[in-house]
Amino acid sequence: MAENYPLVEQREYGRAEKRGGLWRKRMTRGDDELPTVAAHHVRVFRVGEEYVEDHGQLRADDPVVVEASSVTVVDRRIEVPVVVETRIPSAEAGDFTVRASFYCTVTDPCAVVRDGVTDVEALLLAHLREVPGLTEDGSDLPFVDAAAVRARIDARLTAYHEMRPSVVSGIRARHGAVEVLTPEEMSAYVEEMEKARRNRERDRRQEEMEQQAALDRALREAELELKREEIRNLQAMRKERHRQEEETLRTAFERGAGAEQQDYELEIERRRNRFTREEIEQDIKLVGSDPVAADYLAWRNGDISADELSQRLHAAEERWDTRKDDRLRLDREYELTRRGLDREDLRWQVERDDHRQELTRKEEREETAARRHEAARRWDLEHEDRLRRRQEERTDAKELQRDQREWAKEQLTVRATLGKQAIDRGLFDSTMYDAGAFINSVGDVPFNQTASQGAAAGVGVGGPETPNAELKGEVKGQLRGGPGRTAPAAEPTADDGDDADDFDPANQEGSLGH
Repeated sequence: MAENYPLVEQREYGRAEKRGGLWRKRMTRGDDELPTVAAHHVRVFRVGEEYVEDHGQLRADDPVVVEASSVTVVDRRIEVPVVVETRIPSAEAGDFTVRASFYCTVTDPCAVVRDGVTDVEALLLAHLREVPGLTEDGSDLPFVDAAAVRARIDARLTAYHEMRPSVVSGIRARHGAVEVLTPEEMSAYVEEMEKARRNRERDRRQEEMEQQAALDRALREAELELKREEIRNLQAMRKERHRQEEETLRTAFERGAGAEQQDYELEIERRRNRFTREEIEQDIKLVGSDPVAADYLAWRNGDISADELSQRLHAAEERWDTRKDDRLRLDREYELTRRGLDREDLRWQVERDDHRQELTRKEEREETAARRHEAARRWDLEHEDRLRRRQEERTDAKELQRDQREWAKEQLTVRATLGKQAIDRGLFDSTMYDAGAFINSVGDVPFNQTASQGAAAGVGVGGPETPNAELKGEVKGQLRGGPGRTAPAAEPTADDGDDADDFDPANQEGSLGH
């Protein structure tokens, strides 16, 4: 059971604000001000002195939500177990622990919110302690008779609950199982709970330690990087310092050359003090900074005893061993650190190579896809060009056939007009010209034949027996020489078409009149 049963969440509202566009502002609340509800939760809004129950259907701009001063989310689960515990005296030096279970169901969420039912466990515990005679059921029995005490308490609670059910505003509580625990059982239960708490605390501490270890590792890596930067800076400083030392040495050499004369003058004085210095140097060479030699010198001079000398020698040996162990430990740590860094470098190189290979494969796939797409696009373009050329050829052929048909029709019309004018003027009255043959020659020319093909087949302006040029020559000769004259047959030339076009019936009327 949750600790805040039956109330899941409570919020208090202030005054609603106007929100929306410039022309459509209205009083509403934000969507984040409405608490979310689960399938078994309901919301209760307080509007003045009234409490309105909502199953998640009211919106933020609803008048109830806008005018509400608070909202509470109530848990509507059925038969929620609530366990309460109390102690009753026993016949021995100790108490029984009575653990009673109640199964609760919220029947009226508005009543729960209105009466402020926030701690159901405390209300049920007060109801349990109000049962008359409950504390006397175990006062005459020892701990071994815990089962009998449980039977008594169960019967008493059942009878009392039937006579006087537990009264909690808006909640129906049903009496359930009863357990009677001895001090040993209670101690075991408490110990188990404490063990579980310790385990949770241990897990929490272990997690914190792991996080701290990760943080320390990151700090050490940062410190290592800082150390590397310091080393680089130190190298640069060393180079600069060497340069400065070189300049200093050069200056010192120049100064030494100038001071050589002074050294010569002071040579006599140095020789006088050389003996004293040599003695002091011999003592320093014998003892120096060696504490063991100093101890031996003190023991020889009688400043310390043999026991004290032995103790100092033993302490010096222990310090030497400790320093040696520290040096070995530092060497091992350095070696482990170096190996770890080498492994990290190797792993980084492997990951970089894998990433490079993956990028290379991806680029190859993209190039292959691009080539395929370009080939498909080119094929589509070529296919469209072929279709367009074929369509253009068909269109040109149709236009050519249409032009041929129109040209043939015009020729036929011209021939018919010329023949009609010639007949009207009596050009075919003489026996020299055959009018029937000329009329029969005026036929239809196939539309799929060109002018040269029609002429070759004998289907021209002059008909199948008489060529177009010859007919034109005869007509012209008759018109020019008169009815009794005949003109020689003219050879078909390229200018015959132009002569046919120059024939004018109005001009020929004058010739016919002559």
